[in-house]
Amino acid sequence: MALPHSRRDIAALQTGAPSHRLLTTREAARVAGVKISTIRQWQRRGYLTPIARYRTTNLYREDHVLRAERARRTGKTQTSTASSATSAGFEQ
Repeated sequence: MALPHSRRDIAALQTGAPSHRLLTTREAARVAGVKISTIRQWQRRGYLTPIARYRTTNLYREDHVLRAERARRTGKTQTSTASSATSAGFEQ
């Protein structure tokens, strides 16, 4: 087994739950199967909201990314995930 390279890798080993995994914009694009510019566009349009920042990088919850991707694929309109994050007990 390879050693983890970062704190994020260690955290992913500890909990694999998508609701707890934080993704950078690049990782979010890879998980959703879209371009990085698409993730940024979703953010501008309010489909996806970063829940934190690490230096200059936005961080997104994996379950929010997957929910936004599913809504875009099925054509359903979705408002920002900020309201669902707040109702789930996560402050921004």
